[in-house]
Amino acid sequence: MKMLLLLLAFAFPVISGNGIKNVSMYPLGDMYKVRIDDHLQGIWKLREDTDKNNYFILEKQDDYTYSITYMDHGGDNRGLEHGRAFFSEIGGTKFLNVTNWNSHNVPGYIFLKIKEISAPRSWDMTACLVTDTTLDKFAGNAELQALVEKNLNNPAFYGQDLHFRKKFEFNSFK
Repeated sequence: MKMLLLLLAFAFPVISGNGIKNVSMYPLGDMYKVRIDDHLQGIWKLREDTDKNNYFILEKQDDYTYSITYMDHGGDNRGLEHGRAFFSEIGGTKFLNVTNWNSHNVPGYIFLKIKEISAPRSWDMTACLVTDTTLDKFAGNAELQALVEKNLNNPAFYGQDLHFRKKFEFNSFK
């Protein structure tokens, strides 16, 4: 939950008395459609987070999904902030679907629009969170995909840019 709140805090979330509104009950697409980038595996730091002890671990779960762990308090919480992530593509733009692993409080997915991944070895990534307040209202992912496609280039649909820097690369890829 802390990882979700950290991302939301930096992306100007919309929070009401009923909870976080930019969480969807549905992913943007099929989890097994867009292959992951093995070079994204590693330990990542969100530049906007000034606490040097907070970081993300992104590991390959299979050819289509990552295991993602958020570490804070110097890594004391490993396993408590853990979920999975996978890519979807809409209109030629990649989105990272991140499951909310504290699903008993806020079930569903948050979405990061991938704006840039550095080449050739993926050491920097810029993304922005989808912050639309109607994500929790859709009855399926087809409607959700249509909304995102309609707003693909609408800056009001997203929060501020988030800048991730890989601090350590895992050598488990081919």
